[in-house]
Amino acid sequence: MSWLNSLMTLVQPQLYGNGGPIILVQVENEYGSYYACDYDHTSWLRDQFSSYVGTDAVLFTTDGAGDSYLQCGKIDGVFATVDFGSGTNVSAAFHAMRNHQAHGPLVNNEFYPGWLSHWDEAYQTVGTNQVTKTLDEILAANASVNLYMFFGGTNFGFMSGANYGSKYEPQLTSYDYDAPLTEAGDPTGKYFAIREVVGRYLPLPDLALPETTAKGEYGVVSMFPVASLLEDEVKSGLGTPTVIEKYPLTFETLGQSYGFVLYETMVPSDIGDPSLLDVKTIGDRALVFLDKVLKGVLSRSRNITTLSLITKDNQTLQILVENQGRINYGSKINDTKGLLSNVTLDGSKLTQWNMTGFPLSSISWLQEQNTKNLSETLLLPAFYRGEFQLPENNLTLDTYLDPTGWDKGVAFINGYNLGRYWPRAGPQVTLYVPGSFLRPYPETNTIVLLELEGTPSNLQVKFVSEPNLGNTNYSTQNV
Repeated sequence: MSWLNSLMTLVQPQLYGNGGPIILVQVENEYGSYYACDYDHTSWLRDQFSSYVGTDAVLFTTDGAGDSYLQCGKIDGVFATVDFGSGTNVSAAFHAMRNHQAHGPLVNNEFYPGWLSHWDEAYQTVGTNQVTKTLDEILAANASVNLYMFFGGTNFGFMSGANYGSKYEPQLTSYDYDAPLTEAGDPTGKYFAIREVVGRYLPLPDLALPETTAKGEYGVVSMFPVASLLEDEVKSGLGTPTVIEKYPLTFETLGQSYGFVLYETMVPSDIGDPSLLDVKTIGDRALVFLDKVLKGVLSRSRNITTLSLITKDNQTLQILVENQGRINYGSKINDTKGLLSNVTLDGSKLTQWNMTGFPLSSISWLQEQNTKNLSETLLLPAFYRGEFQLPENNLTLDTYLDPTGWDKGVAFINGYNLGRYWPRAGPQVTLYVPGSFLRPYPETNTIVLLELEGTPSNLQVKFVSEPNLGNTNYSTQNV
């Protein structure tokens, strides 16, 4: 409650009744979609927010446009709104809202003009005609509408989340969302089509329309090997202090939220050959090594939790676990990461684990290390570094990093974590690079890749002027 008090103390002067711009304050979002239906809890939330807001703004909730959602999501004394996307029966959606709220404006507080995409699936799109048809029906009903997303943007760093449907579904680094504005903020054909529909019902402001900005095509950059992640010097330079415990600990117990954790133990001498490595519960994806040699992959999303190994006495078993993104919606929102169960080899429980975290919140140590010759092969996962300059007298334009040929990893530019790349799984290939991340001529720009599984023979990346998100209908043309 101290956090909420601190927040609302900042918000109160900005409320409409106090002369500020805030007219609405949301009490809950899609509570009716959860398995719980606790009216005491939602009434308590209402009272807490009401004590700060009073009559200076309107309290509201948002839920799905159906009786089952509104039954538990609607809070007495709080204005209810609904959310639904393109292709929905608008009359039926607002009828459900009226069943639970007889008076007041009709509001679709999350109208979806696109949709999010996950790794290892097709890029999600929503057709412009479908969007404008549903939007037209909403406005014809004299309803208010808020677009989610109007501008999706980017999940820089490790901030992309995940969903859980029939399985764990990690989201892309890009949150382009097939939205009216692209990841770079450029207008699409969908933007202009939406504008035309709005103009049928409201006067459009006499303002300059957004234009597609120029993008930089900065060409090929050679990447030079720096160091393998599993080397002791890298653990010392980039890792957290090693923790030794009998059984594996989670990321959270180790005090780490994102990135990677390396779990290491010795192979017992009495293990059969071949033997079955079994990690019953993992969050979320792991590379398995014996003496630093990659033997296979375990994956939560693909339900791969076992691996057959041929071992030798006193080998070091290493399991590098990646947090691929935290579930941000639904009953599985308490999304613990790491090795979440005991690990067995040939049925024997493995103990005495060394655990080293790699949050990669800073890679300054890596920037100080010398690169190696291109002919020198590193054991993966490994760091690679390249340098380039922008053209003379050239603006620092937005651009896109194209890691085609590389398998899976994380990209940094001038110390900024651009996010995860995984062209082998797709659909996203390129990573958005804002011009503000770049250094103007004659300064040097530095790109670093942590490549987990496979490199191209030429060890090159390139910077291109067009994104490749795996969508075939991408267009910024003013149509």
